[in-house]
Amino acid sequence: MTATGSHLVDRALGELEERLDPRQFVRIHRSAIVNLAWVGEVRPELGGRLVVRLTDAAQTELQVARDRARAFKERLVTASIAAVTRP
Repeated sequence: MTATGSHLVDRALGELEERLDPRQFVRIHRSAIVNLAWVGEVRPELGGRLVVRLTDAAQTELQVARDRARAFKERLVTASIAAVTRP
């Protein structure tokens, strides 16, 4: 999903993940990669999972897998710090 809509990509998600900038994109689930610039809200759910709400018009919500939650939170903090320290 982008600002202008959704795009169908004929590649394995792992291959796409390798091609994307790791400072901007993070894999949150075996079926989802998120652009950190589009994350509007993160909230916890039962069982150690997280839900990410995007800032798109539909306010899309995506599950963060339990095994990816810690790495996602670390990347989100790193991205937030980088955004604050940019000139």
